Amino acid sequence: MGWGKKLATAMLSVLFLFAFVQAVGGYLIGQLSSFQNTGPVLEPQVEEKVVRQMVLQLEPMTYYTFQLGAYEEAVEGQSRINELAQMGYRVCVSQGPPFQLWLGCLGKEPSVADLPETVRDGSRDIFVKKLILNEAAFRFSAEDGQLMEQVSTLLSSYDVVLKHSLKMFQDYRYDACSEENWSEMIQQLMEELELIQQKGTALLSDAASDPMASSILDLMTVTAEYEESLQLISEKKSDKVVLLAQSCLLELIEQYHSFIRDESDQKIDS
Repeated sequence: MGWGKKLATAMLSVLFLFAFVQAVGGYLIGQLSSFQNTGPVLEPQVEEKVVRQMVLQLEPMTYYTFQLGAYEEAVEGQSRINELAQMGYRVCVSQGPPFQLWLGCLGKEPSVADLPETVRDGSRDIFVKKLILNEAAFRFSAEDGQLMEQVSTLLSSYDVVLKHSLKMFQDYRYDACSEENWSEMIQQLMEELELIQQKGTALLSDAASDPMASSILDLMTVTAEYEESLQLISEKKSDKVVLLAQSCLLELIEQYHSFIRDESDQKIDS
């Protein structure tokens, strides 16, 4: 083969290779461009679970008690409790320290001077303390709607009893009301308390209420004690049994508030 033909063949080979590279290079560039134009890669969306919150906020009401002292040491406070018990008075003790001793539960603000002298003389720093019924709301998830509807109905019934009790107890002295008025008010409360016992028993029979069964039983136990103290007013007709019933009412209110705090859904943000 002559040099002319060899040179022509070589030039054709170079042209062919150049055309092939251009073609392949254009394809690759085109492919890369198509990838680049797709935009940023999005992270997969994580679906957030939305928890619907239900709130039962019953209307607050002020009430009053006599605070007979506050003690840093439980032993010292117990000594005073024993003294009052020997005189026939039952006092309530706040969670402490300090441990506050309370006597009486009234819907109307009283005067310290109204207390028996024997109670006033042995008490230190005695004054009238204002408290709030329904200080906290009951919160729960809407997913537990059926059970919580029963619980809310029970708490609403307690709210009625507690407010009627505070309206009845405007004074700690038995002669502040006539015997007929005492009889009528106590009878009404007994009927309302019987309804509460029925609702509480029905709630406990529901297996769904098992996680809060202990709290319900505690509440119903204190309720039964209050019911018994109301019966004593009709039987004994004295100032001391009125104060006893008021102490039982204080304990019932505290147990009612404890139930609301403990059984509210803590997983739901307020």
